[in-house]
Amino acid sequence: MKLLVSLLAITLAPGMAIADAPIATSSFTGVEDPLYENGAWAPLTSLSPQGIRFQKNNGALPDRFTGPDHNHAGARTTAAIPADHYSEIVVGHLGDSSNNLGPIVRVQPSGSTIDSHYLWWASRTNGLNELYRVDANGSSYTASPILASSPVADGDRLRLIARGQVIYGIKNGVRDFIYNTGPDAIRYSTGTAGMLAYPSGPTLTDDVIASWSSGAAPVSSGTWASTTFAGTEDPLDEGDRWYPLPRYSGFKKAGGLAIGKDWGNNASAVWSITPPAKQYSEVTLGTAAKGGGGPIVRVDRNNTGQTGWLFFLSADNPAGSGIFKMNPDGSFTAVRSFAPTIVTGDKWRLTADGNTLEVFRNGISQFTYTTDGSYPAGDVGIQAQGAAFTFMAWEGGDPAGPPAPPDTQPPTAPGSLTAVATSGSKIDLLWTASSDNVGVSGYLVERCQGAACSNFAQIATVTGTTFHDTGLPLSTTFTYRVRATDAAGNLSPYSNTASATTLAF
Repeated sequence: MKLLVSLLAITLAPGMAIADAPIATSSFTGVEDPLYENGAWAPLTSLSPQGIRFQKNNGALPDRFTGPDHNHAGARTTAAIPADHYSEIVVGHLGDSSNNLGPIVRVQPSGSTIDSHYLWWASRTNGLNELYRVDANGSSYTASPILASSPVADGDRLRLIARGQVIYGIKNGVRDFIYNTGPDAIRYSTGTAGMLAYPSGPTLTDDVIASWSSGAAPVSSGTWASTTFAGTEDPLDEGDRWYPLPRYSGFKKAGGLAIGKDWGNNASAVWSITPPAKQYSEVTLGTAAKGGGGPIVRVDRNNTGQTGWLFFLSADNPAGSGIFKMNPDGSFTAVRSFAPTIVTGDKWRLTADGNTLEVFRNGISQFTYTTDGSYPAGDVGIQAQGAAFTFMAWEGGDPAGPPAPPDTQPPTAPGSLTAVATSGSKIDLLWTASSDNVGVSGYLVERCQGAACSNFAQIATVTGTTFHDTGLPLSTTFTYRVRATDAAGNLSPYSNTASATTLAF
């Protein structure tokens, strides 16, 4: 049996489209055995004591069948890949459920753990579909199943991502699974990327990878986010927004609700943003007749255990509600009790400002609590005990809210431009003000010489609705036009044109 030799099982504790351009990529055009591509690939010898390698023949595939020692064709890129990265394959062809292939991340390129990695081991329906941690030493390996993944088909695009201590898979743009390695005794926090295949037959073309690529994992952007949990996802993803805290499966969404995946505790935080230390997390309650849950602030995404401050609403025992400190060992310490009235649709907000936490219900402050100084910054998130306590909306991050959208609306055109010569060297201009959705910042005055000229050039910028053009020659005609601008640089249409001739004396 493939990848089941000396299994060391891991027991799970209860509980935007990615736009980065690839750093390394191959479509495996041409013929080559073993796969080398001018030094772009190195074999994983630990998983192939009998020397099976990838070849390329307009696709990457094993160059021979596996033997009794459960050989695999494995390769890692020699390109410089960041610690947080993805490895993506397109499935060319899988013969049946006895064949497997998949992308690998955090491959150890040297040292006593050489060839160790995380593997998305993919097959047909009824085949072996799992996320694995593979521990190797250069000559042998053990494989530890972590959690199940869905079966695949020819043409599927499988992207395995390592981001911080979280490993997750995206199939055809949809998150398929996610796992936080924080509590694991063995973890790989750096490494490179590659691919693996297991050729059981009947032909070598039953394990073909059509293409492969690798690049940087997503990074946080912005300081505020919100959601109404529209659509259906399992696990909860929303464009790579959410990740589960250590020891938890996190959430899924369906019917406009965020629902805990487990009947015990569920906790997830948002890593699509980087909120400031002064932050908040707010939930809108969905079903709330049983269990409990609430908002979390200041989660340390790099801690191997859970962290943060939780405002917990207990539907089973309202008097047991309040603020809890989330401890890395998985325990919760009650620090401030509170007996709320729990109503579907209510908004409960937990804010953190320095060492002060404050709880709001529907915008009205309920109480404050001064912490011991733990968890001075971090991510915002949600927690639920059981699947019966749900949320219909969430928002959080910077209390200032979302950034203002860019101003793209130009001012209106200035009106009623007039030009009057007041001497032999001066013409006075006057117009009516423009309006703007944000505010007019100035007016650009343009001039050309002659009554019917068209070669205008800007001669001044003013903030008011008048301009005095001085130093002009005697008995000369000039034509003017004006347009408004705002702070974003949007320009209005031009005003009407106006002409005047300086006096002869």
